[in-house]
This record gives sequence, structure tokens and C-alpha cells, in this order.
Amino acid sequence: MKSPKGAAMGPARPACPTCGCAIHAQPRTWEVICESCGEKRWPLAILKPASYVCARCRVTSPEKRAAARAAGRKSAESRRKRAPR
Repeated sequence: MKSPKGAAMGPARPACPTCGCAIHAQPRTWEVICESCGEKRWPLAILKPASYVCARCRVTSPEKRAAARAAGRKSAESRRKRAPR
């Protein structure tokens, strides 16, 4: 029996999402923890990252993050004081 035209002759091989070729390995989602802020992140990478700093931490300076945390703590404390009991 003849196979229909255009039918795949074997199992589909994974293709590169960028260029469509079958040479590159497919990126996977890895669960990692940011070394700077300590939050869990899920970056796409071919190999599991040994160390990881999230995009938010790469863009924001440590001083600015510390100031934002301090402002958040101050705001939470003032909300606790105002809350009716």
C-alpha cells in the first residue's frame, strides 16, 4: 500500500523554536530560586541554570530593592496600627 503524499515517514523530531531546524535542543522550563531576591522563577533554558538572577533583580539596583522593602514594611505597619480590632 502506498503512503499518501506529504505524510510523515517517521516520528516527528523536535524543531528549534527560533529557526525551525532539528539541530538545536529544545529549551525547557526549570524551577530555580533567584540568588538576589530568593523568589522562585521558571526560566526557559536548554540546561538547568547553575546560578540564576531574575530579570527584575538585574534591572533594579540592590539599594532600590532595599528601599522598596523598607517602604513596604512601613506601609504594612501603619495599616496594622489603623486596623479596627
